[in-house]
Amino acid sequence: MREPSGATRVLRTVSRRVALGAFALTVALIALLAGEAILSVTGLTFDPHGYGVFAGILCTAALTPIALALWLLYRLLR
Repeated sequence: MREPSGATRVLRTVSRRVALGAFALTVALIALLAGEAILSVTGLTFDPHGYGVFAGILCTAALTPIALALWLLYRLLR
């Protein structure tokens, strides 16, 4: 089996780190939005109409497949 060249190895390493960083940011955003929804549901934040619940749940549901795809990309690049 042939060893990849230096430039290919560097590009692969950079791509892997970018994918991992994007995954970490996406997971942090999911946690923030889920926390907002939980605080809104329990009444610990002032949200009289409940928009925090809907926004938190919908954005979390939209970001979850993106986080999964980024994790799979990271694992593929490893």
